[in-house]
Amino acid sequence: MALNPKISVSLTNKCNKITIVEETGPFVITSNEGGWGTPNISTSDIRLANVQFFNSSQTPAIAASGTGTISGTTFTDVTHISGTFAIGQTLTGVGIAAGTKITALLTGTGANNGGTYTVSIAQTTASTTISGNLITQNYILKDGSTDVYATVAGAPTPGRFTALLENAWAGTDGVFQIVYTITTASATYTNDKQYQLFLCNLCNCKDGLVARLIDACDTKTVQRLKTEVDQMEIYIHGIQTAFACGDFDTAEAILTAAKTYCDTLTECSSNC
Repeated sequence: MALNPKISVSLTNKCNKITIVEETGPFVITSNEGGWGTPNISTSDIRLANVQFFNSSQTPAIAASGTGTISGTTFTDVTHISGTFAIGQTLTGVGIAAGTKITALLTGTGANNGGTYTVSIAQTTASTTISGNLITQNYILKDGSTDVYATVAGAPTPGRFTALLENAWAGTDGVFQIVYTITTASATYTNDKQYQLFLCNLCNCKDGLVARLIDACDTKTVQRLKTEVDQMEIYIHGIQTAFACGDFDTAEAILTAAKTYCDTLTECSSNC
């Protein structure tokens, strides 16, 4: 048996807040062999848990790792393990503040023992394994200072619960791979491969056009808005169809075209 972490996500209608729901559930031998509790781990065994979002052009594989510390805004890669640290990478590990990114190379080449790097968030982090990667968004569920599992009903083998409610989201539409990682002292577990399509901004644009169409009076305006609504619906349907078929490149290409079109519409330009 092995833990099979499960997660679901949703955005608010303003597109700038995300809610993350923990879906793993307790172990039930007849129906849920991947859940919390014996013979698998319980939430009390977790050292680090986070939910990372990668856009369709990024790879979830760790780009670099090392055993190191952070003091103020300086990350020191004391013992380099693998890969290459680089500007723009998000750092993750026990006790590291969510959203910490490398902003400059000091004495670090990316792969040398003792290399130092400037990071975006000042903090004090004791020696731990630190990983770097290009991540669109990173949400911490448990580390040295955060633990969303401890107080929920049924812990340390909880059922479905809201892990994070309306946390800040970058507000971008797109295809994202979601990687839910749980680390204990001896093992790491990740969710099955999972992709999410966010079209919040485009849908808001279309809904705004529909609202204006309903209130329009003159024939010329009605025809223009009807054409714009039809075009937005074609874009949205095309993106959803490509995503459902697993053709993420096509979905992103149509999305780019839809954003360009949306930006030309006075009713939508602020939302695209």
